[in-house]
Amino acid sequence: MPTITFLPEGLACEVEAGTTVQDAAERCGAVIPFPCACKGACAKCLVRVERGRLDFADNGKLSGDLRRQGFVLACRSSVTEDVDILVPSSVGSEAGQFSDALSRMDVDEALFPQAADIKPLASRDRITVAPAEPLDGLGDYDRLAHALREQIHAMSADLPLDLLRRLPDTLRENGGSVFIWHAEEGGVSRIVDIASEMPGVEYGVAVDIGTTTVAMQLVDMSRAMVVDTVTLYNAQIDKGTDIISRITYAKNHDRIREMRELVLSTVNNGIAELCSRNGGIRADEIRNMTVAGNTTMVHLFMGIRPEYIRLEPYTPAVMKPPLYRACALGVGVNPNALVWIAPNVGSYVGGDITSGILCTDFAKGSEEVCLFIDIGTNGEIVLGNGDFLLGCACSAGPAFEGGGIERGMRASAGAIERVEVDRESGECRCFVIGGGVPEGICGSGLISLMAQLLDAGIIDQRGKLDRSGRYAPVTVVGKTARYIMTPPSEDSVGVYLTEHDIDNFIRAKAAIFSACVTLLKSVDMSFGAIDKFYIAGGFGRYIDIDDAQTLGLLPCLDCGRFLYIGNSSLAGAFMSLVSERHREKVSELANKITYVDLSSEAGYMDEYVAAMFLPHTDMSMFRGKESGVRAC
Repeated sequence: MPTITFLPEGLACEVEAGTTVQDAAERCGAVIPFPCACKGACAKCLVRVERGRLDFADNGKLSGDLRRQGFVLACRSSVTEDVDILVPSSVGSEAGQFSDALSRMDVDEALFPQAADIKPLASRDRITVAPAEPLDGLGDYDRLAHALREQIHAMSADLPLDLLRRLPDTLRENGGSVFIWHAEEGGVSRIVDIASEMPGVEYGVAVDIGTTTVAMQLVDMSRAMVVDTVTLYNAQIDKGTDIISRITYAKNHDRIREMRELVLSTVNNGIAELCSRNGGIRADEIRNMTVAGNTTMVHLFMGIRPEYIRLEPYTPAVMKPPLYRACALGVGVNPNALVWIAPNVGSYVGGDITSGILCTDFAKGSEEVCLFIDIGTNGEIVLGNGDFLLGCACSAGPAFEGGGIERGMRASAGAIERVEVDRESGECRCFVIGGGVPEGICGSGLISLMAQLLDAGIIDQRGKLDRSGRYAPVTVVGKTARYIMTPPSEDSVGVYLTEHDIDNFIRAKAAIFSACVTLLKSVDMSFGAIDKFYIAGGFGRYIDIDDAQTLGLLPCLDCGRFLYIGNSSLAGAFMSLVSERHREKVSELANKITYVDLSSEAGYMDEYVAAMFLPHTDMSMFRGKESGVRAC
């Protein structure tokens, strides 16, 4: 059997002839991303053959130059003989923009939980259990249940088996005086933990499961204070960059289990890191946990088949998940902890949005009309005020996260995050995350570059590059043109932007802008009626408002109306973690949202087509932008 070796790690294994490089990588433990679910569409699994050869079924995605340099797509290659392949160094998890911790300033102080609000799901009570009496016919559990009825008015007790095993010793250690952590549900006291002594600090974990990243916070529950924050890339990302590709990948029970294990590994690694770097906290000291995520991410986290989310009539398995024990979900906290998962509204408006709008005036019942938009792989939008709420979602695609862009990458070390373009020569100066040599361009860099290219006239309204020869960075190869940011070298193919990349971006921004317009028109409103425009999401906080307006991603409103609220999903998960009032408010907001299915809105496709220009076919919506005037 042939041997395949993955460089530079030197991971090697024998495989049968005809084995795909994807399967070989999984067998060897080599990390190669497959964001488009191995359709050969994204070119993110680019590898270079150093020795030997692969059977490569080219689909025209790679240029002749790359082929001559030995590059192939791992997803379309199979092993036929001994071969060594080089996996680019940009593959893997790196710190970048998403490593920024959420601050309290991301949430309006008036909405933030106050001391009187602090009431976690599993609260702590001290009770006294009567001692055993000869021939009273009562066991330790019976006496515990009686104490719960008498002292905290619980009709019955749900005591997990591992706690029952500890109960006899725990009751006798301190004369029957014990602390219990429990959640009341329908008159039943669901017990999470029991101890004879009160611990020093009580902890909880708030988790935001995003399509691209998973962010989580360790919280001091008694003071409602964030102790630490960690953000990791969702390990599912190599199986698809967007929701649809992941639903497609999770097509059978084995794949569903794999996707669940991937996201659980990310969550549990994050929890372990939080515990380790904060004095070696034990996992069983974490007795409260909340989770927010879009509908698909929640289904995969729970190991539920997501297929029916994308099939008519687009019905999720669950809208408001019940409380489950951590051990049933597989998360690495106290195994008896009850996990609260933010409710979904529809197939594509999930708990990340119901959790996120908890951080806005929607939660205040304000009369001001607000528009909330979470910009990312999917664009989720909520419009309304204290009287009504409408929600919708659109598939923007992965362009904002660097996907679908030939030299795109996530916002990590080596990514171009901002540029300055010289209007005369057309050449650009690149600003790179972490400094050093650029390896690719991320979403914020893409917006910065395209806005300046449009301002300078280097690209036109259709997204076509100037081919006159006036600008040296614009090169034409056959029927395609590209803009060179950094030239190729011996070790790199360089960083560039193609017209195909530009088209992918235009489609992404058109999807979001047209969704906003359609939602507004459904209630006979325009952007002028918006008092506050909330921009949410880890990526959203890096958007330059003026650049986004120049490209037609955001409406041409006064910048004072725009509010960055960062990762509102995580902020809402934290607020729900520490406060029963906020958990109830999330459920109230979810019940209030009317879900709008854009596919059934007659005017949506017309709005989408109209937005397929830079900034738009209706320039009256962007007055001042055509002259390059910066409004913000």
